[in-house]
Amino acid sequence: MITVFVPNIPEFAPIVGAARGVAGCHVHEPVGGYVRIEADRVLELVRKELGLGPALWNTALSGGFRGCIVEYNRDRLRIVSEDA
Repeated sequence: MITVFVPNIPEFAPIVGAARGVAGCHVHEPVGGYVRIEADRVLELVRKELGLGPALWNTALSGGFRGCIVEYNRDRLRIVSEDA
């Protein structure tokens, strides 16, 4: 299981919105200032599709996460479950 904690601020709303549209992703209501996104096996996000600038993209994981980053560059973030 992958878990990403996204700060519940408007600047990160595109990440939360994109996760809602991913099959197998579950977005939980904010608790303690963070939205929790869970995915079973893989979570992949593309910066340009989200409309995020580099500064926000580079801090996308600032709330913390559980999983293994297999790709995180200027355009793509891909996290897989630790047991994948």
